[in-house]
Amino acid sequence: MPNISVPKGHTGLPGYRHSHSPALAAERSARAPTDDSQSQLQELFQLQCDSARRHADWEALEYRMQCLLEQLAGVPPYCGAVSRGLAPPRVASDERWWLELGPVDSARELITLERDGSMLAALSPTDGGRLRLTAYRPLDGHSLERLLYLAAHPHPRFGVHMRVNNWQLAVDEAADADNFFASEQGDSYFAHWPGGLGGEGEFGGQTALAGQLVEMQLRVYQHFSQPG
Repeated sequence: MPNISVPKGHTGLPGYRHSHSPALAAERSARAPTDDSQSQLQELFQLQCDSARRHADWEALEYRMQCLLEQLAGVPPYCGAVSRGLAPPRVASDERWWLELGPVDSARELITLERDGSMLAALSPTDGGRLRLTAYRPLDGHSLERLLYLAAHPHPRFGVHMRVNNWQLAVDEAADADNFFASEQGDSYFAHWPGGLGGEGEFGGQTALAGQLVEMQLRVYQHFSQPG
């Protein structure tokens, strides 16, 4: 997918932080979102929903989704430093979920999010049993919904959806038979790789999306699909 260069935009989403200077961040947060930015947010959400539909030509929608993400987040879409492990991880969270955004080690245990034989994203465990996420392309709404589900904050007594931690929940979700049916029907699905991909799998060499764009996708989907 080409590296698209477009003007920077303003998100208008609550709680989203740009990785620019504090003065610029304060200036942007004080500025009311424009009609253009609101329409871009709504268009991105609609594309997320459209690409989630079964038998959708989701790859044809990615180009426009990437354009919108770059305009809204104001950063180039792909980050070689993330893929090489040179960029520091960033945390995306709110009162309902928490994710660390950064590179995953393909030689160690991980869970991939795939669709039609293409890898969309990968998950690995943090030291505390939370999730680290790397995304390689714009994500459909169904994929984003599943990631937000896995990233839920643990309950002090009952854990995460009755699992010990987020990683155990992700492992159990990847083992569910529904993933097989999803793969057969053209939907996104999880795959668990206990021994990793070894660095030589079919997904090797992919460039990770910048963390700001991954966070933007999550927040846009949550903002419009899970209000309140």
